Amino acid sequence: MNQRDEKLRNLILLGSIFALVGLGLSFYTLFHHIELKTLGHTNFSCNISETLSCDDIANSKFAEDPWGNPMGVYGIGYFLGLFALLIVARVKEELRKDALQAYGALVVIGVLVSLTLLGISEFIIGKICPTCVGIYLITFAQGAVLFFSRDAVPKPLSFKSTTNGAWYSIIALGIAIAGFQIFKPRMPSNLTLDNPKSGQELEEVRKLIDEQSKSNPGPLALLDPAVSPSVKIDLSAYSGLGEDFHKGSPDAKVKIAEFVDFQCPACSAASKTMRQLHTEFGDKVLIVFKNFPLSSDCNTSVQTKMHAHACAAAKLARCAGANGKFWELHNQLFDNQTNINETSVIAWAKEYGGLNDVQIKECLVSKDVALKIQDDARQANEAGLQGTPTIFFNGQKYNGNADIESLRAIIQALLAG
Repeated sequence: MNQRDEKLRNLILLGSIFALVGLGLSFYTLFHHIELKTLGHTNFSCNISETLSCDDIANSKFAEDPWGNPMGVYGIGYFLGLFALLIVARVKEELRKDALQAYGALVVIGVLVSLTLLGISEFIIGKICPTCVGIYLITFAQGAVLFFSRDAVPKPLSFKSTTNGAWYSIIALGIAIAGFQIFKPRMPSNLTLDNPKSGQELEEVRKLIDEQSKSNPGPLALLDPAVSPSVKIDLSAYSGLGEDFHKGSPDAKVKIAEFVDFQCPACSAASKTMRQLHTEFGDKVLIVFKNFPLSSDCNTSVQTKMHAHACAAAKLARCAGANGKFWELHNQLFDNQTNINETSVIAWAKEYGGLNDVQIKECLVSKDVALKIQDDARQANEAGLQGTPTIFFNGQKYNGNADIESLRAIIQALLAG
């Protein structure tokens, strides 16, 4: 075997191995992306720390193309195309020149794209996806194999040969995208993270608002006309299944009940709005916190673990409330929502909730605490909750945006009335 044949054999062998490894990593990133979009959070091993987090990368705007195809689909198509070209080069000698020249061009493109994505990850998003880094390293390895085996690629280099061979990779990418679009899963729950809703549901809300505004013009048109009888406010530890933690006077003319999830981004924004409203209106408004964790661990109306740590956060916040420190832990959880994980929730419960290890352990398995959270969820479901946060003013469901101006207008109208 001459030196050129040996380099050809090494190129095809090592290139195929790296292509298969890259294919496996791309499938991993695709499965991760699907689970994240389905559940809102994952327990994949690529979530290592605050900086090394594949969840944060997959949640960024760079994780999908404008048509909703995840980057993992492109990885599958890319590495499948490389593998196909190497197989063609191995079994079809008459097509070897086209296949290897196309392979070389794709490897160079892969290296450049990997460098670009790595730069976006580091300098724009500020996070690193370990699995993505693995894929980048595979493309760099492909580049090294191509460089050291470059004599095995037939000469002269030809644009026609490259484009002829490129059809194999184009077909592979087309198969990957079509397969994803055909078989991609749908969201298993009708719950949303933000309120108001979008699409058809938002259009229905607008029609309802238009109808109500004819008879009740002004900001109060955003309220359901009828009071939801299921929404109960318990202001004592000895009423109902336990106290609903609250701010303001029990005798306030305006009573606000908010159903929220500690891992819901829109709820975090709403929590800051509620703090501002409490500062502005004081005892004129009663603000009541109610739980609706988007996780089947403690909410039977949710079929998935959309937010993996929402139940633990809800339970520990209630137990912190028994120490008189509900709002301290509440604020910490929402203000540092992106850093919520199994370890941080426990640490914050100790630091801000005043709980020790024994109390934390007992709290997380307490049937009484779980029953209260489940009852909150039941109240919300019977009142027609379809997303978090959902807010009720004096028992009437609010159908607008949870921004400070909108909520302030509702309060002022109710106080004036």
